[in-house]
Amino acid sequence: MKHTTNTRIVFADSSGEATDKYLAISIKTQDPEAILECYKVSELEDFDLSSDFNFVGEISVSPPVMEEIRQDPSRAYVLYYLEETEGNH
Repeated sequence: MKHTTNTRIVFADSSGEATDKYLAISIKTQDPEAILECYKVSELEDFDLSSDFNFVGEISVSPPVMEEIRQDPSRAYVLYYLEETEGNH
């Protein structure tokens, strides 16, 4: 079963730039076939900037994450890996 790992908020002008910034962090995954998911919060239909919690793809973002997103919501991307984690193969 796949799980989300290594969630980060990245501020960028495009999904390509957000992905490049995330990859520059050089996060190591357990699964060599991990899938990188990237979501621009301002393009998500059900995303409510005034809410303390929101769903983004496979994850729920909490109040501290929402505070970070509110710093620049038009440029905020949520990125994470979707991967098989140890013990879940």
